[in-house]
Amino acid sequence: MASEPLLEPVTAVAGVGPARARLLEKLGVATVDDLLRYAPRRYVDARRQVRVADLVDGQLATVVGVTVETERRPTRTAGLWLARAVVADDAGGRLELVFFARGKDGQKPRHVPLPAAVGERVVVSGVARRRRDGSWFMQQPEVEPLRAAGVHTGRLVPEYGLTAGLTQRTMRRIVRAALDGLIGDAGEMLPAELRQRYGLLPRAEALRQLHFPDSVAMLAAARRRLAFEELLLLRAAVSRLGRAGGSGKAAALPPPGALVQAWFERLPFSPTAAQRRAAEEIERDLRRSVPMRRLLQGDVGSGKTLVAAYALLRAVEAGGQAALLAPSEILAAQHARTLRGWFEPLGVRVHLLTASTPPAERRKALADLAVGKPVVAVGTHALLGPSVRFRSLVVLVVDEQHRFGVRQRNALAAGPAPPHLLVVSATPIPRTLAMCLYGDLDVSVLDELPPGRLPVDTRWVRPARREEVYEFVRRRVEAGEQAYVVFPSIGDGDDEDADEDTALLPAAEKLANGILRGVRVGVLHGRQPPQDQEKVMRRFCEGDVQVLMATSVIEVGVDVPRASVIVIEGADRFGLAQLHQLRGRVGRDGRQAYCFLIADPATDAARRRLQAIRRTTDGFALAAADLELRGPGELLGVRQAGLPDLSPLALAADRGVLEAVDEAARTWLAEAAAEPERHAALWTAVQRRFGIGASPALPGV
Repeated sequence: MASEPLLEPVTAVAGVGPARARLLEKLGVATVDDLLRYAPRRYVDARRQVRVADLVDGQLATVVGVTVETERRPTRTAGLWLARAVVADDAGGRLELVFFARGKDGQKPRHVPLPAAVGERVVVSGVARRRRDGSWFMQQPEVEPLRAAGVHTGRLVPEYGLTAGLTQRTMRRIVRAALDGLIGDAGEMLPAELRQRYGLLPRAEALRQLHFPDSVAMLAAARRRLAFEELLLLRAAVSRLGRAGGSGKAAALPPPGALVQAWFERLPFSPTAAQRRAAEEIERDLRRSVPMRRLLQGDVGSGKTLVAAYALLRAVEAGGQAALLAPSEILAAQHARTLRGWFEPLGVRVHLLTASTPPAERRKALADLAVGKPVVAVGTHALLGPSVRFRSLVVLVVDEQHRFGVRQRNALAAGPAPPHLLVVSATPIPRTLAMCLYGDLDVSVLDELPPGRLPVDTRWVRPARREEVYEFVRRRVEAGEQAYVVFPSIGDGDDEDADEDTALLPAAEKLANGILRGVRVGVLHGRQPPQDQEKVMRRFCEGDVQVLMATSVIEVGVDVPRASVIVIEGADRFGLAQLHQLRGRVGRDGRQAYCFLIADPATDAARRRLQAIRRTTDGFALAAADLELRGPGELLGVRQAGLPDLSPLALAADRGVLEAVDEAARTWLAEAAAEPERHAALWTAVQRRFGIGASPALPGV
């Protein structure tokens, strides 16, 4: 391999030619390092070595012996051939090995391999089966010559996620070849003192143990090291990008005045203690010339919009401009309606800028922004366009941060006079994970709900009782309430596993013509033109649509107080955090609300998710449970724009790893910033992994 072997294309590995490289590319493997970081999805424990006499029917076992018979012959089924061998152990026990190969169109297979040659000493691993006559056999076991054993048998054997054309044996062989070709430290970027402080394996050893572990304990140590490495690099990259978003001085705002006071007095409710605390933390930031960089987290219904509105109004009262960036037109339009209801009676103009904004409104909004009028602009990615020019942007609120990512938020937050930035997340995230993902932000948490809200009555219902659920929906609608029905797919060919009950389009037609006949039904999904989505949502908000049938586009932010029932079809196909967000669409006006989870889960993990969502309405408790069940990926929903997906190892990191990364980021990354030359390997790794910057210097954390 070359001087930097990890960066070589995967064809540098023995046994990988152009055709095999194309197959590996489908798995996201392009370089040697990609291959070595491609973690097995599971391991088969083939370490239990026994004599044939001690085999147990149905159990995985490993037998060592000599091949004494081989045979290859066709079966009675056209095109199906059998290859068999008999292995004798040292105690005289005999084990038959059975393999099948099928040819195309009933023809003889091109190759019917025998597992071993007569007289060859082999290691065999597989599930033992006993016939009525007492003889033992294994079907399709793994077989290796004893002299070269240790890849496919007699150990914790890795099994990988594959694509058509690759087999487990092939994958193991090329990974082993890549490991055998490792030179030196395998791209080590963590200094010895840091590894010692946190008990981390060297990188080369971690990669070896990840693929071919000597023990369960060594596998755990390898996973811990590699997850720690990836999350620390992510933390460094997020910090780098975040600090790049605005290093100049922000406008230090004067104390709040009559406008803010009048707004508070007009509110029909009193803010909660948590909302007041978060507003005070924001207020302290706004008084400083250092740009605010704050994450506002809160459970569904905790009142994040009120706190964000406070920051927006403070900017306008000080004579500046404010912007709220939302991830969808539906959410942007709803925010605009809410803010107009609060602000316009006070004389504060709110502009909505999306792809659907009429030309005349757009021209007026752009003109106001360009000349510096103190207004609030609400929009989607349209706010990031080159035609939108803020003369004096003082406060920027980014809703649902993880749907934009660090690079996108910096498009507005950069400049010689950067705005104060408030990032809002409706997805509860445990603090340790939040620090890895938003390491450059201070954190405020809304940890209480407004008084008087009743917990949503959540019920898990089997599909056989689906009709009862929709009879209940009809009764609630006839009583003047509204309902959501949410589906995991659209049903226009987007999901081959969907059926007419769990796909939006066929199910909506079936329900509207059946049990919900006469009910005013609306259909909403992300592939509709934005103007059509807005029209359906507006009709639902106004009560013209009684039952809204949608995909998860209504997951966050949608607020329709009369909606008291939500039905989630195929609920086992949603993550816990997503189910909780969907449930949060109802029960927002004080009346009893209901959530029906219709599912017949096929896996234990899916059953545990449904049981968890029934037991609690605490979003942070559910986020912690989701972290344990499925890892951080489910909490994020989508990857951060501008940064690559986290690997399964990082997504499965436990709380201990996250806490260690947080501590290391606060101490060691600061040391690396002070001595960039000494820690150049870290920055090189960040640059290679995330493509950020060319300077070896790291910013402060």
